[in-house]
Amino acid sequence: MVRLADIAKKAGVSQGTVSAVLSGGTKGNIRVSAEKRERILAIAKEMNYIPNFSAQKLSGQSSHTLGVLVDSEDAAVRFRQLAAIEREADRRGYRILVAETHDNPEKLVLACRTLFQYGVDAVISPANDASEELKKLGRIVFYGGEAVDGYPSVYSDVSSGYAEAAALFAREKRKNPALLLSENYEAYDTLRARRAAFLSLFPGMEANILALPSLSGTMEEKRRIFASIAELVTARGFDALLLQNDFCGLSLCSELLRRGKKIPEEISLIGQDNAEFCTCVYPALSTIDPNLESFAEAVVELALERIRDSKSPVRTIAVPTRLIKRETTQKI
Repeated sequence: MVRLADIAKKAGVSQGTVSAVLSGGTKGNIRVSAEKRERILAIAKEMNYIPNFSAQKLSGQSSHTLGVLVDSEDAAVRFRQLAAIEREADRRGYRILVAETHDNPEKLVLACRTLFQYGVDAVISPANDASEELKKLGRIVFYGGEAVDGYPSVYSDVSSGYAEAAALFAREKRKNPALLLSENYEAYDTLRARRAAFLSLFPGMEANILALPSLSGTMEEKRRIFASIAELVTARGFDALLLQNDFCGLSLCSELLRRGKKIPEEISLIGQDNAEFCTCVYPALSTIDPNLESFAEAVVELALERIRDSKSPVRTIAVPTRLIKRETTQKI
């Protein structure tokens, strides 16, 4: 185990100086130059120094650790989001501890309390799980598809990416756009946001929002669901589709091609999340990119604001999404 004394010896400074730097501030009369601080931090990282969380907590120091709550059965993009948060936290000198739960508000609150007991400085939680009990715990930043009123939160502004998609549909002269969305969309903040964005761009088109049944069955059952949706799309003459995610885009694209639909000549398809496979299929899938690096930067910054001053003014940050054009939309 690497000790403060080991870092101090290699850096050529006192153990007190190392302690002051790694605690995130100063101790007593110890003052450290920016150059020396950077050298100490670099040596600590090089030596894989791991602070004693319990000792830091007892002495009132920062643990330089953020807790992150995640839904263990969430969409794949959430775990790419988590990876982006971990990278940004590391860049800012923090580690993360992750606690998982699913569809259980009581366990989520317990997980949050446990993270604080382990000495994390703040907790990052999905906005969809922002229960009143969770809000009471303090030093929490929420993230998701909608802002949480009165609390620090970061949300993915899907309306910006959808606006780009609508503008593209207009240039393609599409007259009958549709949105494919889970039939239980009301339970999820990200899906409510997509529905609201679609209707703001295409007012009065509630009938063009197609219900996607649960995809919890086998792959063959999922294929039959998308075959049925492809039949509906063809029958109703939709010429542009926004899909709930990229898996839906890939699945529906395959079924439409089987039925002789020309993509993108007859119909445009735009997925969501910019999954890696979007460029590995034919035709390559156009998609709404979630701008994960900017999202993670905003989440970590709000968490650090709570740590520096838990009573600072509450901020909400909207992170714009963007359209990535590939082969399932026309080159216009």
